[in-house]
Amino acid sequence: MIILTEKPSVARAFADALGVPRKDNFWENKDYCIVNALGHLLEDCLPEDYDPALKKWSLEGLSIIPDIVKYRVIEKTKHQLDVIKKCFNARKNDSLLLATDAEREGELIGAEILDYVGFSNYSNARRFWVSEALTPEVIKTGIEKAKPLEEYASYREQGFARQHADWLAGMNLTRLVSLKSGKLLHFGRVQTALLGAIHEREKSIVNFTPEKFFEVKAVMEGASPFSVKLVNPDNDEFPARFENDSKLLAEIKAEKDFLTTGVVTEIEKEKKTVQPPQLFNLTALQKEAHKQYSYSPEQTLEIAQSLYEKHKCLSYPRTPSCVMGDENVSLVKDIYEKLVSASAYVGKGPVNPMDGADPSLISADNKRLFNSAELQDHHALIPLTPLPLDCSDEEKNIYFLVFERFFTILKPPYVYNSVKIAASVFSDKKRFMFKGTGIEILQTGWKTAHNADDGEEEEEDYAGLEKDKEYPVSSVEIDEKKTEPKKHHTFASLLQLMENPRNEDGRRLTGLGTPATRGSILQKLVDRRYVSLKGKNILITDDGKFLIENVLKNEGLAAFISIPETTRWEEQLHDNTSAFLDGIRGFVRRAVAHTDMQTYRHEKTSLGKCPLCGGDVYEGKKNYYCSNYNGANPCSFAVWKEICKAAVSPADAQALLAGRQTKVKKCVSKAGKEFKAAFILAGGKIEMKFEDRKK
Repeated sequence: MIILTEKPSVARAFADALGVPRKDNFWENKDYCIVNALGHLLEDCLPEDYDPALKKWSLEGLSIIPDIVKYRVIEKTKHQLDVIKKCFNARKNDSLLLATDAEREGELIGAEILDYVGFSNYSNARRFWVSEALTPEVIKTGIEKAKPLEEYASYREQGFARQHADWLAGMNLTRLVSLKSGKLLHFGRVQTALLGAIHEREKSIVNFTPEKFFEVKAVMEGASPFSVKLVNPDNDEFPARFENDSKLLAEIKAEKDFLTTGVVTEIEKEKKTVQPPQLFNLTALQKEAHKQYSYSPEQTLEIAQSLYEKHKCLSYPRTPSCVMGDENVSLVKDIYEKLVSASAYVGKGPVNPMDGADPSLISADNKRLFNSAELQDHHALIPLTPLPLDCSDEEKNIYFLVFERFFTILKPPYVYNSVKIAASVFSDKKRFMFKGTGIEILQTGWKTAHNADDGEEEEEDYAGLEKDKEYPVSSVEIDEKKTEPKKHHTFASLLQLMENPRNEDGRRLTGLGTPATRGSILQKLVDRRYVSLKGKNILITDDGKFLIENVLKNEGLAAFISIPETTRWEEQLHDNTSAFLDGIRGFVRRAVAHTDMQTYRHEKTSLGKCPLCGGDVYEGKKNYYCSNYNGANPCSFAVWKEICKAAVSPADAQALLAGRQTKVKKCVSKAGKEFKAAFILAGGKIEMKFEDRKK
């Protein structure tokens, strides 16, 4: 049997589990040949690979729509593709177990390789598809339960269709908007739609006109102080708001120092039950990690992947599911007992999340936890073992988010009464009607101070209030306030938008991207300097604004970057891949036909000052160059966009010009060996700062 994995670490785990010795760049004995990819080993051909004339960008050369999609070998990983081909040629009659990552992207990586090596024995091919960490027991069980590869054909078809659609949109529309604007502008099918949403939010913030209003709050003394607000009978939408010229507001201003007593005239209670939050899927984990630790979505995925792959203490992270399968009851029981008996919580908080967990809730009857009808591809993220001692602080943070959520769902619900009251507040001369809403907690359940949502507005405690009882008034406050615009987008809000987009009437639409790709899509917006980060807020840059404003000048493109339109494409990708691709081709043809699109030229933005002559440094097609390159005394300063196979982004260039080093990057030497290093400028030239291996 040939076993094809996506990464070396996974191949090594299979080899260890099956007792297969290493042989050169793969593992082999008489029963198995285990060989790994290094992620994608093939990529879409460029337009000039189809026709050399297309290397030159021109409007006349659009649209570029190949009849047959072609792929080419990625040069920096060609050696590994040669190893895979050698294995397949040597064992042509062997059965196949495809063990690339068990999701759409992993299916695509495997399909590309199988097509390249000429594999045809699909009737004797099976798919390894598990969520648990790859321990020897899990691997052996997964091999036994592997289903025919053809049962996963829809993932393969969707992967190819999505990749080709992104190529068609990217290659054609990047050229279109770049040629029309005079600046290299990258167009991405989902990426640009998200940028459009950020642009729309920023426009609404800039154009927002705040309106002044007043609120009147009375604080009354019960078992604990509680507050109520003056009711404005002329404002149905916002009954506690008053304009400056309000007659009622003027009356209370005159009387507020004499309002000493209030009577609760009405009490209305409604019992409510809030179940504990469900287990994390990847997107929910990324949102929570950003909220608590300001981790980017890509950073969270990388950490979770390390906990799954290296430390084997977390389940498969690239999951869209918040539930376990009906058959996972015994798995959850075993994990619960393992973690409790090991006293596995060593977190920072004063409250142990294991306290109050009820193991009787680990039951097939608990549909918030076990529900195969809602299961997609993989079960929810759960801890599998106690956290190893050699984990980093970042790994500890992510692990304990998942750990805490695992025990939270095994706790009783939070139960409370939602309480509405009316109160008559009076002086010797006047009587005014106030109203308020609060809560009366009946059962704290899972909702402790440790895991309550910090974003929630704290609700008033109305416990113990009695109807027709008088309460002293300690103060009456008149607050001047202003209406506020919507908040800037953050990584968390954009992840929410991608996972649960909605149209104007609030109807939920198909999600954008997949859990595995959402973080990288957002990161591209940052790397290409279309957005910048200010604290947790994501702000559109001049380049991002310029791209969207150019796109909006083309009627066809403007429709495509709307969120509802993009989600419609995603829906069609799942339902009918052929119709999806036909639609994308038609869209591209129509978009490039609008050659009368109005444009304006782009003024180049300086990334910083040249360390050699002090001139402005600009972004070029292949490098970042000094503006004095063709002056009276030509300056030769330049930083290439790719150094040792590592990309240097505009943000990296800015950091270098400001005297800072870049983040540590994965590099490849001329001999083909991988290493890690950060880049720094010294004397106008790039130097490498190598990773501290001991650390």
